[in-house]
Amino acid sequence: MGCGYGADMSALKDLQAQLEAFVEARDWGQFHTPKNLAACLSVEAGELLELYMWTGEGPGPHPPGAGPPDRARIEDEAADVLLSLLNFASATGVDLLAVTEAKLKRLESKYPVNLSKGSAVKSALLLK
Repeated sequence: MGCGYGADMSALKDLQAQLEAFVEARDWGQFHTPKNLAACLSVEAGELLELYMWTGEGPGPHPPGAGPPDRARIEDEAADVLLSLLNFASATGVDLLAVTEAKLKRLESKYPVNLSKGSAVKSALLLK
């Protein structure tokens, strides 16, 4: 596949196969339309973001209830986001590794190090 990720690529493919078997055993594929899965992905990403709502920035001190979210909850929501994305990729036939590698190459061209390093300014502004 040319990604150069080796075992990592294999691990992701194995995870996707495990998830597909999980979904198939429960006959959930009938509900896995691209629209439903895109909505699911958005909801799960929103749940991850919700963990950070009203939290303080930086190391603290933070007012009560405004500290960083619980690590276990972050991990659960991050896993939900990945599982939702893998389900979406399965339903739509998207090869996540291939399209992500291609996107990263486009981003490398769009945001060259000499113009982007240490800057949050987008390339359209950099190239003016």
